[in-house]
Amino acid sequence: VAGTAQLELGLRGGADGLQLVGPSADADYIAARPPELRVPDTGASAGFLLDHSLQAAAGFRLHPNAAALAELYHGRQLAIVHAAGIRDGTRSHFVAQDLIERGLTDEKRITTTPTGWLGRTLTERPEAIPGFSATGMPVAALRGVNRAFSSPDLASGLGVPWGSQTTNLLRTLSMTGNSAAHRASLVTLDLLDTVEQRIAKDASGKWLPYTPAGKARYDTVGDLARPLTALARLARMDVGLRVACVEHGGWDTHEGQSGRLANQVRQLSAGLAAFHEDMSAAGHPTIIVVMTEFGRRLRANKSGGTDHGHGACWLLLGPTVRGGRMYGEWPGLSTPALDQGVDLAVTTDYRQILTEALRATQLLASRASPASESALFPGWQAGKPLGLFI
Repeated sequence: VAGTAQLELGLRGGADGLQLVGPSADADYIAARPPELRVPDTGASAGFLLDHSLQAAAGFRLHPNAAALAELYHGRQLAIVHAAGIRDGTRSHFVAQDLIERGLTDEKRITTTPTGWLGRTLTERPEAIPGFSATGMPVAALRGVNRAFSSPDLASGLGVPWGSQTTNLLRTLSMTGNSAAHRASLVTLDLLDTVEQRIAKDASGKWLPYTPAGKARYDTVGDLARPLTALARLARMDVGLRVACVEHGGWDTHEGQSGRLANQVRQLSAGLAAFHEDMSAAGHPTIIVVMTEFGRRLRANKSGGTDHGHGACWLLLGPTVRGGRMYGEWPGLSTPALDQGVDLAVTTDYRQILTEALRATQLLASRASPASESALFPGWQAGKPLGLFI
């Protein structure tokens, strides 16, 4: 990795930030939710109490299944931004995800903004593979990145059917024209060739299993194992990777939230800790931004879950993160303080978080460049810094 890289990990479905990081002692929180949808503050399953929180009397705690995240928080590696998101909120998963991936807040701009916020950052970079998406299709944030690469798995190789014969034929055909399709085919073949040349193989040419660095283990992280392993493998090939995107679905907890979210948090906590350890031990400093399109309602529904909300909880992890504390402004959970009387209000614009992360990874110009911010996030300029990074 050339310099510090950045990972965007999207919790698809709208993660309930009030059960991931909950104000356990808040009277409005206790009154609004049954015990199984709160972070408990007593007993064997009590959550992990956070110092330097937004409001000490509220007793903010991490979910009891987030032991690894609690350790990173208290080790000053993890920071939490609560009540974050899109100020002009929508309750549509797809619209909210599209807005964030494109760096927007106005739904009307979606059709006129073909590139993503990372695409507008990396367009001119000459690295072999500057951007990677551990998904079947590149996420919208990477649209516009030259030589972006997308694959949900790198465990079984990337060879095309019939090997070099097919590759040579495709390359020959692609060199016969200069259309967008011809150029894209050549770029794709170059990317496949780059990975094939640098991947670790045995004597017979078979791809070797990935071996994490340090004490990292991916066998306990569930659905996150495959994408995080693919990303870690590519990051350690030294192909110029600067940004990457990983998706973790399953956070749309309209029913049966207690058990489902507990499993999601367990995977997230173990996955983040493993990837952080892997990259740190391998000497590849990486900033991880954990985002979600919106949070969930304060009050529980009748199906043991919560419905689409507004303000969310975002996480930041990495060697230059000013961790061990929560950031933002806590709006409170009394009915007058809630957005439309039902949702946690957004007090931190998500673009402020991304702007500070891009500056920390030197992907955005200096703090004195408002023009670069408005080009990256159309119609917006950064406000007072949160101070998320050293």
